[in-house]
Amino acid sequence: MYKWIVIGGGIQGSCVASRLLEEKKVERKDLLIIDLHKQPLERWMTITEKIEMEYLRSPLVHHLDTDPYSLKKYASIHNYALGFKGQYQRPRLDMFNQHSLDLLEETGVMECWLQGEVDKLSWAEQGWTVRIADGRCFTSERVVLAIGVNHTPYYPSWMEKYKESPSIQHVFEMDNELPETGDVIVIGGGMTAAHLAYALTQKESIHSVTMVKRHPLRIHHFDSDPGWLGPKFLNTYHKLTSYKERREVIQKARNRGSITRDLYFKLLKQERLGKLDIHTGCIQEIRKDMDGEMQLFMENEEMIAGSSILLATGPAIALPGKAWLDPLIDKMQLPCAPCGFPVVTKTLEWKKGLFVAGALAELEIGPVSRNIAGARKAAERILQHA
Repeated sequence: MYKWIVIGGGIQGSCVASRLLEEKKVERKDLLIIDLHKQPLERWMTITEKIEMEYLRSPLVHHLDTDPYSLKKYASIHNYALGFKGQYQRPRLDMFNQHSLDLLEETGVMECWLQGEVDKLSWAEQGWTVRIADGRCFTSERVVLAIGVNHTPYYPSWMEKYKESPSIQHVFEMDNELPETGDVIVIGGGMTAAHLAYALTQKESIHSVTMVKRHPLRIHHFDSDPGWLGPKFLNTYHKLTSYKERREVIQKARNRGSITRDLYFKLLKQERLGKLDIHTGCIQEIRKDMDGEMQLFMENEEMIAGSSILLATGPAIALPGKAWLDPLIDKMQLPCAPCGFPVVTKTLEWKKGLFVAGALAELEIGPVSRNIAGARKAAERILQHA
């Protein structure tokens, strides 16, 4: 039997696991990390590389290590040129990734890794049992649910008919390769879509790039106000006893579909140079013509055509791990808010020995729960109980 099993090896799960090891809360032989991929942060690195992100949106103190200034020291030791950018010292993506992998190697996370897809979680008197798709089961005293939301991409209803078409891809689909030629349409108005559209305009083999979004480009430094990192906003938030109200506050606080100012100016420059067309409005319908070209029909009766469509519409709005968590919730009567997400203690414990991180912890952590700062907060909370 293990002492801890962490389900999910992305930013959230890797942060929790490395902290458990680093602070000697568990020995390597007593920790198991189960993830769908071969190595930690694989989904994160694949998607960010695909859209050619150069710098993170978060500041230099947001990373997986305990010391807030660890990444700054790392940049100096390894002589990274232009390691940070802008007023908030946003780190280079490649540096952040290597810093993370070095930390995970050093703390021993790699030695605790198991590639597998969890399909069942159950409780018995001896502890928690985690089953993976090949039938193997593992028991543990404690389990951390650190399941990412990006495993299930959001597909708008208007494109259901062509969902399986090779001309339409979602950037969150791991196996998809971006088109190298033709007229490409990018759907979305947030950071992922903006990075993707800009990257495509840099490829000489791409004939044209069109970005289609529902709303004007929104500019925010971060995906939520920095006040959500501390007592400025959280004191009031934690006084809310209604989880419906907490959900409303989270939705309002998140700067969804927003981009940084520097990325905004990059898009405008490409538009001025004639390398990018930017359209704002709602898509009503999609069709494929006789030549296989995809046609988008907008609410203003405008038609936009392209040889391929790339969706950067984010994750589906659903409980992560819903397929195998729902039976557990029903059987054990786990407390959930009206939105279906867990109601947990301050140490993020959902049931005895069952903890949550990331999106599953957001009703306690608040609007930053899904990002790197949220991962750090979740690790700190969980370790209080370890």
